[in-house]
Amino acid sequence: MSRSTLKALQKRERQLYVIFDGTDRFIQTYHIGSDRCQLSSRLQMIDTVYSEFFEIRSKIEMLLDEAAEKEQKDADSEVKGEIAKQREEENDKILQQFDDRYFAIRGDLLRLQGDKDALGVNTTSNNQSQSVSGNTSRVKLPEIRLPSFSGNIREWVTFRDSFRSLIHENEHLTKMDKFTYLRSSLQGDAQKEINNIELSEANYDVAWKMLEVRYENKKLIVKAHLDALFALESLKKENYDGLNFLVSEFEKNLMMLQKIGEHTESWSTILVYMLCARLDSATLRQWETHYGSKEVPTYEELLLFLQGHCSVLQSITSARSPPSEARQTRSTVCHTTIRSDSRCPFCTEAWHSPFHCQRFLRLKVSERVEAANRSRVCRNCLQPGHFAANCTRSSCRLCQQRHHTMLHAT
Repeated sequence: MSRSTLKALQKRERQLYVIFDGTDRFIQTYHIGSDRCQLSSRLQMIDTVYSEFFEIRSKIEMLLDEAAEKEQKDADSEVKGEIAKQREEENDKILQQFDDRYFAIRGDLLRLQGDKDALGVNTTSNNQSQSVSGNTSRVKLPEIRLPSFSGNIREWVTFRDSFRSLIHENEHLTKMDKFTYLRSSLQGDAQKEINNIELSEANYDVAWKMLEVRYENKKLIVKAHLDALFALESLKKENYDGLNFLVSEFEKNLMMLQKIGEHTESWSTILVYMLCARLDSATLRQWETHYGSKEVPTYEELLLFLQGHCSVLQSITSARSPPSEARQTRSTVCHTTIRSDSRCPFCTEAWHSPFHCQRFLRLKVSERVEAANRSRVCRNCLQPGHFAANCTRSSCRLCQQRHHTMLHAT
């Protein structure tokens, strides 16, 4: 990208800070009588600003890194590494400061809003409860998080159904509100699909229709789920994490295929073959010993055995794990605690290495950087809980700078 592009991005970044400044002033001078009606719009606005900031910041950092590499092409690797580390620390500081400011402002707006949450979904539910009961009592419902969609066609059906239920069919929201929520829910390729559509009430139906035309394709959805099943790797050794992930992926993809009308109940024999072919030798031997029949097993019988075997392996793993306080350093505890959440920060599925995250692997390098920033993970090890400046893991294997090898720009 050109220097003019960098200036344009930096200008837009400053504008986002100005929006936060304006919101700060609004909070300081807030009058409940005249300003309360603005709270919902202000919350929507800062949520949109928050999402846009991380996208813009990622692009700025990529451009600055490219410029620095050109300027330092004759410098030795040690000097390059030190400069890159300083730049990384500065970037992390900017992201952390923006993150802190966003949550502080959002917290103040929610405090002023009282018992209404940021989405307006809970408010709607409360209002409906009031109209039914006919009294003035209010029950605070738990916050409902909006679904997100990055363009992975395997995630379309889940996103479509959730968004329709929460937003699209919500009669208490205007089409402008729905369009704002739609934009804030989209990422990656899905976001690009409607980027050129002007944000207006009249254009909400146009944007939603474009997404349906692009992703409402049963043939491609079925193919994507079958591809995911056939792409699952075989287990090398018996362990709880690997077996649990394998079984979960099988079940998740099969349930989605059933949801869109595929009769997977007739696939039992081939599913047993596929799943057994991916088991490690120890688990496969235990399955054959357990089944002990010459009849063809059903998928449900195999699934029941594997779920029970997962429970056994989990119990054994827990019993063997030493207390973290006594056996681990502080940095190791941080990584282990994060791993115990059992969720990948990029696809929210069961924990797996970024090298095995199909959603993350499909992204371009610039999009991976953007995803790492948006997920607020360390860009050196791609795990949450700290920033690259404090990371104890090794650096990029290709250039030794403070970023993960998968974020290395060629």
